[in-house]
Amino acid sequence: MDGSAVDLLCTVTCLGVTIDQQLKFADHVRRIIGRCFHSLRQLPSIRRTLTTDITIALVNALVISRIDYCNAVLAGVHGVHLRQLQWFSTLQRV
Repeated sequence: MDGSAVDLLCTVTCLGVTIDQQLKFADHVRRIIGRCFHSLRQLPSIRRTLTTDITIALVNALVISRIDYCNAVLAGVHGVHLRQLQWFSTLQRV
């Protein structure tokens, strides 16, 4: 490009998936966890209007849909990152 400097980004986001240079997906996992916690923190405001069964279904739908979205990119990711997500999958058993 005629001697122009091109700045490289450390991470990019495509279709909601954060991709880093080393393909570790640590930032992506952190964002998923943050979005899950954000969804869970919003529930107390409507909890009074929901039955227990509906609340459980809503928690499962919110959390599992976040984890499941583009989960194929997590194939081969280090176990330390996957363990962070496994806690959320235990919510459906509660």
